[in-house]
Amino acid sequence: MAKADPLPLVRMEHTRNRTPTGKRTATPARKAAVYFAFGQANQAAGQQRGDWLGPGGERHKHEEVLAWAQNQAKQHEHTFQALLSVPQARLTGGDYARALEAAGQTEGWRMVVHNDTDYSHAHVLFFRDKRLPRDQFDRWQTQVQQALVTLEEKRLAEPEQGVEIAAGRAEESQSWRGPELG
Repeated sequence: MAKADPLPLVRMEHTRNRTPTGKRTATPARKAAVYFAFGQANQAAGQQRGDWLGPGGERHKHEEVLAWAQNQAKQHEHTFQALLSVPQARLTGGDYARALEAAGQTEGWRMVVHNDTDYSHAHVLFFRDKRLPRDQFDRWQTQVQQALVTLEEKRLAEPEQGVEIAAGRAEESQSWRGPELG
C-alpha cells in the first residue's frame, strides 16, 4: 500500500498581551516578530531571513512591522503566532497569503516566508481580543491545510519544481544506498 503524502503543517499558539500584574505589553509580539524575521542565528548579523508581507501580498519593512505589532498588541488581548509549512513544494509568499485569506479569522496579519530549511514555511503574526473556540480553530486549520495542499500540488506540477524535487529524491536515494552501490 502506497504511503499517503503528508498534510501541510498548520499550527497556532497565542500569548496574552498582559504582564503578570495585568499591564498591557507588546513584548511577546515584538519577540515573535524579531524571531520570525531573523531567527536566532541571523539576529546578531542583522540578516533578515525573508520579507514581511501583509494582506494582499503587500510588502512591509521590519521597522514598520515592529511598530504595527506594538500598536496591535496594546489594542488587543492576544498575540497569535501561526506556522504554515508544506512538505514538498517551495511556495511563494503569495501562495501562503492566499491560503491564509481563504480561511479567514486572521484579519490584519503580517507574515514572513522562509525557504532556508528543508521545508518551505511561513510564520504569521496577528492579533485578536478573544481566543478561537476549538471548533472554529479546527475549521480554520482544515481550510488552510486544504488551500495549502491545492497550492502545493499546483507548484509541484510546474516543470522546474518537479525537476528539482526529482533531483532531490535521487540524491536522497543515492545517499541511502551509498555511492559505492550507485
